[in-house]
Amino acid sequence: MLLTCPVCKGELIRNGRTAVCANHHSFDYARQGYLNLYLSRGGSHGDSPESVKARTRFLQRGHYAFLKDRMRELTASFAHDVTVDLACGEGYYTAALCGNDKYGFDLSKDALKHASRNDPDTHYTVASIFSLPFADACADIVTTLFAPLAKEEIMRILKPGGVFISVTPAPDHLLELKQALYDEPYLNTVDEPPFPLADQLQISEIMKLDKDGIQDLFAMTPYFYHTSEKDRRKLDDIDSLAVMASFLIRIHRKPEKQ
Repeated sequence: MLLTCPVCKGELIRNGRTAVCANHHSFDYARQGYLNLYLSRGGSHGDSPESVKARTRFLQRGHYAFLKDRMRELTASFAHDVTVDLACGEGYYTAALCGNDKYGFDLSKDALKHASRNDPDTHYTVASIFSLPFADACADIVTTLFAPLAKEEIMRILKPGGVFISVTPAPDHLLELKQALYDEPYLNTVDEPPFPLADQLQISEIMKLDKDGIQDLFAMTPYFYHTSEKDRRKLDDIDSLAVMASFLIRIHRKPEKQ
């Protein structure tokens, strides 16, 4: 296990239902199997239970299976002894990634409860992706799907020559949903790549959504929190909708020598 103590940065050793470092800092595994190494005690963190449930229902219908399958193929094509998924959520993509020793980090306990129950072979841990309890230069592959980029931590934990794969919405991702919601729908902006690119590809697929699928898709997006009640009600009158899912996949490789 490559997890480190969030207090002293020492190596953590698992002992039954507990992880302990040489300085006797001890952390208990939850009943579902995840480990909480996030030290903040203030309030709730990560996605809400409602958002987690909506995303789980949506993903279980297979609408994003084409992205999951592509991530499995991509990670299989690189050295994958140790694979780390940042902001892993419910583990839908994490479970499909190739890796002999896999780790998933997220701040949402509700998401990791689901992930741990369905993917017991991955080390799921509550932690900030900007302060990872993980050893230096140990990961062959690091992935981030639809999450902020923790650039310094990614470079810290990657081995020389290791691969970072990021997934972000392409410009036309979910455009039809926005056309249904807003008077002035807009394309997504694409940021400049955070590191030099080794490769880049875009994959797309049309999803045919029923009423429940439309509502779950909306509830799992950032639009849910930034849309007026008046615009939200527009979806109540739509029984089916064809929506384009389109993703930009970027592949970066850490230099062998710094």
